[in-house]
Amino acid sequence: MTGSVTQMIIEILTGKFEIPAEEVSQGTVFEELAVDSLALLEMSLILEKRLGVSIEEGVLTGQQTIEEAARVVEGLNAPAATGPAAA
Repeated sequence: MTGSVTQMIIEILTGKFEIPAEEVSQGTVFEELAVDSLALLEMSLILEKRLGVSIEEGVLTGQQTIEEAARVVEGLNAPAATGPAAA
């Protein structure tokens, strides 16, 4: 599902934030696109609504690539790999 989350992030960047599609790829770092913390917070809220997950402030950072951010968001859906069941 990471691919679909990656695609969602790219769609938000090119649609909502009007960043030219040719500037955006999976390996693009948010800071390279001048995406600031406020824009990342807004993106988090959009992703929360679309995916039904809770994304804490600061989970998405300007130093992440789009693919790294997608993996982090995807991990929010995964069951916790801790506790007695994981042993």
